[in-house]
Amino acid sequence: MRLIETIRQNNYKDISIVGLAKNAGKTVTLNYLIEEAEDLGISIGITSTGRDGENLDLVTQTQKPSIFVTEGMYVATAKQALLLSDAGTEILETTGINTPMGEVIIVKVRQRGNIQIAGPVSAADMKYVTKKLKHYGAQIVFIDGAIDRKAVSSPAVTDACIISTGAVLSRDMKKVLEKTAYSVECFTLKQTGEDIQKIIQKQKKTCIIQNTGNVVIPDIKTSITGGKKINELIDEKATHVFIRGAVTTSLLKSIGENKFLRGVKIIVEDGTKIFTDINVWNELRRKGLKVETLNAVNVIAVTLNPVSPAGYFFDSAVFKSEMEKYLDGIKIIDVVSGGDFID
Repeated sequence: MRLIETIRQNNYKDISIVGLAKNAGKTVTLNYLIEEAEDLGISIGITSTGRDGENLDLVTQTQKPSIFVTEGMYVATAKQALLLSDAGTEILETTGINTPMGEVIIVKVRQRGNIQIAGPVSAADMKYVTKKLKHYGAQIVFIDGAIDRKAVSSPAVTDACIISTGAVLSRDMKKVLEKTAYSVECFTLKQTGEDIQKIIQKQKKTCIIQNTGNVVIPDIKTSITGGKKINELIDEKATHVFIRGAVTTSLLKSIGENKFLRGVKIIVEDGTKIFTDINVWNELRRKGLKVETLNAVNVIAVTLNPVSPAGYFFDSAVFKSEMEKYLDGIKIIDVVSGGDFID
């Protein structure tokens, strides 16, 4: 089954595409989905948490693929980005949402061509924009995201997520496989039980749940700076520790020093809140760190780009085969070399 068919059959409406690095293949993935949607007559909308579709990456100074839109599509993009596009569009609404490239405008594509997209940065603004795109007629909305703006992949914003990875992450294929597996692991953490969810939702702040039913709330300003205090409060009675907000390397290190670690489950809001060093994460997982999530992120596919703009590339077949070993049960698609084949 092709990816666009999987999306439609599962009734996903808002999909984020998260690149694990610049030039990991996000734009190629988006163009691939646009083409598939057109083939099946599915009306889609697109927007971005940053800027995309420009010919030259402003940071890396490397060539980038353009975003090619077709008649009937809906786009939310900033005014300046729209002026740099050659697709013919009809303005449907000005949103009042400002970006460094001007106000976000919602348009309908009347004549196919290349377009640049630069959408909202905040989760709240993104929810508003995706709602508007669907209001005007988009059956599915794709959000072009990034690993440093991954909050857009939160279940509070989107139904599902596609992760784009590729050779650009490293010349060493094994490192690419490991980094990708780490990201997917964080995004696909098991959702914690309903009884624990109810306790956390009642507290709405970082807390330690004990086997007696008591809840201990650390006297901290934020979890980021409160690792030491949280660690001090984890004792033999603790069963769960809920971390509100970002989970950083230093925070995990502090918790990892606790001798009661193996008897405790760490609960995070969702996988997009994890910002930890891969080596620290893997080491603590080996020591028995158990992590669950309040809200599960639904990763429906991982797309591969075997080519790096630095001039090196991986064997496509080997890259895909090895990635399948690391990501059991996840749909793997090489959108550059092979596309999405029917199973």
